[in-house]
Amino acid sequence: MRIVIVEDEMAIREGLANMINQITSHVVVAKCQNGKEGMDAILRMEPDCVITDIRMSQMSGLEMLTKLHEQGAMPKSIIISGYSEFEYAREGIRLGIEEYLLKPISIDALKKALEKIESELTDKMLRGGGLSENCLLTYLLGEEKEQKDAMEKLQKRFPKDGDAYGIFAGYFGNVKGEIDKLEHTLRHLKRQYPTYAYLDAAEGRIKMRILIVKAKEECVKNFAEEFERLIVKDGMINKYEIPWAVEFCGSIEELRDTFQVVEKALSHSIVRDCQQLMYAKEVCLTEEKPFVYPLHMEKKILAALGVGDKEKTRELLDEFYEFIFCEEYNAGDIRQALLKMMTRMLDTAKEINQKAYEALRAKDYMQSVLMAYTQTEIVEIFYLMGDKICEKEKRGGVSNYTINRAVEYIRMHYKEGISLEETAEALKITPEYLSMLFKREMGMNFSVFLKEFRISHAKRLLKETDMKVYEVAEACGYNNSNYFTKVFKEVTGISPVDFR
Repeated sequence: MRIVIVEDEMAIREGLANMINQITSHVVVAKCQNGKEGMDAILRMEPDCVITDIRMSQMSGLEMLTKLHEQGAMPKSIIISGYSEFEYAREGIRLGIEEYLLKPISIDALKKALEKIESELTDKMLRGGGLSENCLLTYLLGEEKEQKDAMEKLQKRFPKDGDAYGIFAGYFGNVKGEIDKLEHTLRHLKRQYPTYAYLDAAEGRIKMRILIVKAKEECVKNFAEEFERLIVKDGMINKYEIPWAVEFCGSIEELRDTFQVVEKALSHSIVRDCQQLMYAKEVCLTEEKPFVYPLHMEKKILAALGVGDKEKTRELLDEFYEFIFCEEYNAGDIRQALLKMMTRMLDTAKEINQKAYEALRAKDYMQSVLMAYTQTEIVEIFYLMGDKICEKEKRGGVSNYTINRAVEYIRMHYKEGISLEETAEALKITPEYLSMLFKREMGMNFSVFLKEFRISHAKRLLKETDMKVYEVAEACGYNNSNYFTKVFKEVTGISPVDFR
């Protein structure tokens, strides 16, 4: 934290500063001997915490804090006093002072008070912060009618003086329990540059961490280099994956447009190396090559799902990831490919594992893919889907096991003229028993299931290939194209030609 000390007794003032330097990693950015000096320093330096005596000449600590509150400057505050000043201290508590310490101040008491305030600041940051933080989120992400008022408040926080702004944005949706490490490193970095102005905000809905840094242009760019070294690369070493992007501008008025460029660059992180800080304009200008969806990979993945081979499915998904996660491709094209693969996997689940299909639909993984910024998130989603679809039902015992074998047989032989009797013979059960199982477990008879299974494959072939209708019919087990057309229309309500 950046701390201002306001105390009229030099020995106490210097003693506090020395204790803070010795027992903490916080930075004392100003030492003032009265409330008037303190107020000027606080408004200029914008510290995280103020430690102030209550009674001082020219302006008391309470009067200083009252005036600061009236001007909207509300740093965390610790008041120090003697026993005879308890009534004054009570007034300070009514002003919202966080901590009250009695003279003489012990090292332990000071350390505990600072630790408590630092923890509160971190919590506030993750919840979306205070007035200025909320103004920043409103200006960057809010409705147009709200932006003007938010911008005016930010202009008071950041007066015009020729400095530059760096706007950093990072996505922390993939971070499980490592956010404290990030915050600790970020606080350490800011302490290295105590004269810069900062504004932090965390947006919980889109899981984005935003940092505004204001200083001379060259200083902001130097800060970005240190940010990459300490935050981005160190994060990967410590195994938490937070993609970061940054861009620079010259005024508050430009922040919103600049943030939109940063946000767009951040969306490219699914095809980029998260070990580097992305400079937004460079990312957005990167030349991309056309992406061709790997249909041959899709077919292999769906075949593995169809036979319930979990390990093979994961192996094939890994090959799919290796192919699509390439910097040369457009991130939007990759998201579309992921959604297409997800749709095909859901179609397969609907055919072979209705319970898995319903469970996966309830999770709304498509929205998760659209909102994801890291490859790790996407890989986890597809692994979960594949494992769920390959899951074998256990509660049904022999019945469900037999049905799974029957469905697997249909998947392997649906292009042939298979029948209930042929399938039952392959499973070494009677046709009557298999028919009963289908009605009980699948809610439909064998012939209806086979018909819908074939038409489902026909729809994919019609959409994804240039095969003629009679060729599609033959590929799905229908020797007569006219009969295929009749069945297709019966199931879908339209002809194969109209569907295409």
